[in-house]
Amino acid sequence: MKANVAPGSHALARLKRRLWSLPSALVLLWIFILFWGERLVFQQSVAQCRWQQWESWPTHAHPHHVLLVADPQLVDPHTYPGRPWPLSSLTVLYTDLYLQRAYRVLQEQLRPDATLFLGDLFDGGREWGTTKSSSPEQRYKKYGTDFWLKEYIRFSNIFIRTWLKYPVTTAAEPAGRRIMASLPGNHDMGFAAGIQAPVKERFDAYFGPLNRIDIIGNHSFVHLDTVSLSAMDQVDPETGSSGAGDGSAAATASSKIWKPVEDFLVEVKNTRAKAILHACETQLNWRNPVQHLLRPEVERAATSEPAQTGVVSTPPLQVSSSQFPTIVLSHIPLYRSGTASCGPMRERGPAIPLQAGYQYQNVLTPLISQDIIKHLTAEELAMIYSGDDHDYCEIEHNEFTGRTKEITVKSVSWAMGIRIPGVQLVSLWNPVDVEKTMSGTSLSTPRDTVQNRLCLLPDQLGIFIRYGEALCLTLVVLLVYAARYVPSTAVDIQRAKSAPLLPMFRDHRDSHTSQTSSIHNHDQRLSTRKTGSSGHVSSSSRTPSPSNLPFAGKHRDHHQSAEDDDDWGMPRDAATSVAFTSRRPVSRLSFFGRSLWRVAWPVGLFYVCLIWNG
Repeated sequence: MKANVAPGSHALARLKRRLWSLPSALVLLWIFILFWGERLVFQQSVAQCRWQQWESWPTHAHPHHVLLVADPQLVDPHTYPGRPWPLSSLTVLYTDLYLQRAYRVLQEQLRPDATLFLGDLFDGGREWGTTKSSSPEQRYKKYGTDFWLKEYIRFSNIFIRTWLKYPVTTAAEPAGRRIMASLPGNHDMGFAAGIQAPVKERFDAYFGPLNRIDIIGNHSFVHLDTVSLSAMDQVDPETGSSGAGDGSAAATASSKIWKPVEDFLVEVKNTRAKAILHACETQLNWRNPVQHLLRPEVERAATSEPAQTGVVSTPPLQVSSSQFPTIVLSHIPLYRSGTASCGPMRERGPAIPLQAGYQYQNVLTPLISQDIIKHLTAEELAMIYSGDDHDYCEIEHNEFTGRTKEITVKSVSWAMGIRIPGVQLVSLWNPVDVEKTMSGTSLSTPRDTVQNRLCLLPDQLGIFIRYGEALCLTLVVLLVYAARYVPSTAVDIQRAKSAPLLPMFRDHRDSHTSQTSSIHNHDQRLSTRKTGSSGHVSSSSRTPSPSNLPFAGKHRDHHQSAEDDDDWGMPRDAATSVAFTSRRPVSRLSFFGRSLWRVAWPVGLFYVCLIWNG
């Protein structure tokens, strides 16, 4: 008899066949590849840069951790002006995704005490007009303040909002972690004489003072607006000569651009002393002992304004700034020879080329570089960090007094002409004797208080190449899978040709022994009941009913489907074949398309989720 099969068992069996099929295996492969390319590779890259893996301070040290980020240069219409849509929109999407993921993992795993940007936050920031100015290039004049504000919000969403998601304070910065992006780049404001005053004022208003001193980890971080200072001695791109610093008309005309930076350098020692004094009072809990010796009325007079009381304020205490080594931050690298080797970690050529052009100059001129070192005191310089070049460069300057080390930090963006972006990690440890510092005595600057590490980020182009390889593998495997596929109609027709059309006698004695014996016993019981006195069985009882015939075909009952009832007693294979031949044939091409779709839609959905969640 035909066994009853639960309706759900067919669906379950079909689901199992789908799950254990080749397209399902490809889906699992793609999920792993996409998760690796969109998440895991970022975590693995940053995990190799954790502070404890490369720092070499004494065991009792509590270092201060600084993250330097250079040249994010958010992609905008200025970056690839000839790139058509939708390629231009996809470029913006994927560069922003990369920056957001890399920066989020850096903040999540490293938790730096301070995050400092080295300029070129935008790519076309200098071109976007203000209410008082517009771009000097005709094709960018339509971009005004509204567009710049959108770019500012975009930058804030990628970097500032991400930074705010993590703890505000750390052990090294109990007053609060810091993030500073006030150092301008030539793509933010322009370069030298090309800087427009309204554009510069806008950047200063949104990002803070362009020239400043911050005490971080007992080091004096000096932010210098070198793109403006370059107007004092700008290189002529046509002749390659500089001469604005000799009192020429060009220097006079651009004095409003470079003069504030030069004034800052002239007063930098006093400004640094005030910053150190403030740091000692707020961060190192130092108190001026002289204030406790003053009587209340004298102390009130000393702290009053001279204009109101007529009392001349006393000069500030002498501070030994040498105990707080100076670290210079400049967007443009300082001058060096065009053949100065940048070391083995550089991608593009052995050195930074000495070039200049529209709104850019690869290095500062010798005059400006010397001016910076002179005002900041070479003996107190611990490090110089710069950006602009997009590639890594590490040199020791021989052009100045002493041997000052400078590191040009890699761009954090994969769209800036390098395959492997990166950031610079700086670990600071400088225990300070506050009493000696505030005594004003001359002390030597401590050495070996700075340790550096280049942290390389994932190769986004390499990730796309892996995706392309996986796509090619998927197509080849599915093509082979479709080539080996035999359409169902061909199998059914072959079965129909080999199966007999009319019913044939089948010997069921071996397979239906129990059924035959039961029918035989049933017949014997009937014959016993219906046998007459003469022992003959009645003719009616000797005639078996169709349901009792053991060889009349398959046993039928009321549970059989209508499809089984219509086979007119034909062999099941033949009836099934006739039914299949009426269906639309499934070609190998259609089979390939269905298999590809079975892989594409779950993989696409998973990828969209990864993109959507950043």
